[in-house]
Amino acid sequence: MRPETAAFRELDTLVRNLSDQLAGFRRRALAAEARTRELEQILAGMTGKLDEVRQQMEDTQASRDAAVVQAKTLEAQLAAARGEVQRVQAAVAELSAKATPEARDQELARENERLKARLGEAREKAAQLSEKVRFLRQQIGLGADR
Repeated sequence: MRPETAAFRELDTLVRNLSDQLAGFRRRALAAEARTRELEQILAGMTGKLDEVRQQMEDTQASRDAAVVQAKTLEAQLAAARGEVQRVQAAVAELSAKATPEARDQELARENERLKARLGEAREKAAQLSEKVRFLRQQIGLGADR
């Protein structure tokens, strides 16, 4: 065989192999393009759903924020109510302690002592005023005699 013929056959074999590989690549490219179109259609459908999910997420976040604010407000109100309850309990305990007869007697005794002290002060002031009035009368009387 001639060397040109062998080279030609080898070249022919290479071209056929390349044609087969090219056909395989072409089939794979067509399949990939079909899959890409399919995914693009799915993605187009999902874009609307994605926007819807994003909106729902924003609504949920806004609701959560409002709930947090409301919870803080309620916690503040609860703290104020607890303080008020403690104040009322203390007042009730104080009144209960004063409601016993012994406590009432003690309270009346303290009030009686306080009133006695005020009465003593009033007597002392009245005596001082009486002295001043007597002094002024003496002065007026002596002034008339001159």
